[in-house]
Amino acid sequence: MITIKNLNKSFGEQQVLHNISCEFLPGQNNLIIGLSGSGKTVLLKCMIGLHSPDSGEIFFDNRNITRLTLGKLKSVRQEIGVLFQGSALFDSLSVADNVAFPLRMFSNKTYREILERVNFCLDRVGLQQALNKFPSQLSGGMQKRVAIARAIALNPKYLFCDEPNSGLDPQTSIKIDQLIDDITKEYGITTVVNTHDMNSVIGIGDHITFLHQGHVEWRGNKDNILQTESEALQHFLFSSPIVRRAAEQNYKATKI
Repeated sequence: MITIKNLNKSFGEQQVLHNISCEFLPGQNNLIIGLSGSGKTVLLKCMIGLHSPDSGEIFFDNRNITRLTLGKLKSVRQEIGVLFQGSALFDSLSVADNVAFPLRMFSNKTYREILERVNFCLDRVGLQQALNKFPSQLSGGMQKRVAIARAIALNPKYLFCDEPNSGLDPQTSIKIDQLIDDITKEYGITTVVNTHDMNSVIGIGDHITFLHQGHVEWRGNKDNILQTESEALQHFLFSSPIVRRAAEQNYKATKI
């Protein structure tokens, strides 16, 4: 579990996060949603250590990472997997070497152990046949799957995904969502997904935090989000044709 308490973050005179308090639960897809500029990317970067908050606390289970020494913080970071928006694969490395990279950097595994783990992770995302290919030889969806394999290589307790469906077609996006959902539930990972994708919200939103102008405006899940009374969230949701169709189907079902 990740717990955020009274988190504030500013850049110069602009305050981006205002007294944020929320939780992200293990074994669930924890989605952060909101308009561009709402603060969701800054919140995610605070959690993975790319930004330091001005005040407030971040707990990874019972560990307050805002107060840990560098040595102990490094230990926590080894429990974190990150799926970046653009996949962030190394173009000059093969698929196998991309997945092996964090294992070589942050573990004491032998060559054979690394190879076994790489094979396992690529098999888990359905890409073992691409072992010796390079990122440029793969489609966007395959690159995302390689990036997921790399993110889970160290068997993380916490997985952060920044816009995992960015640039993908709807069918591939659904497959990526399902893969993230399967891995999250299979390994009991605390998964945090920063997304604009309404398919993701309706499909895998076990626990949803909606940010509006740097504040937590609403918390809930995919089952009750369409019944929200928040005007800001309604405006955000119903600008999407996917959500409008889901709401219409919901309405028709209640009339039968």
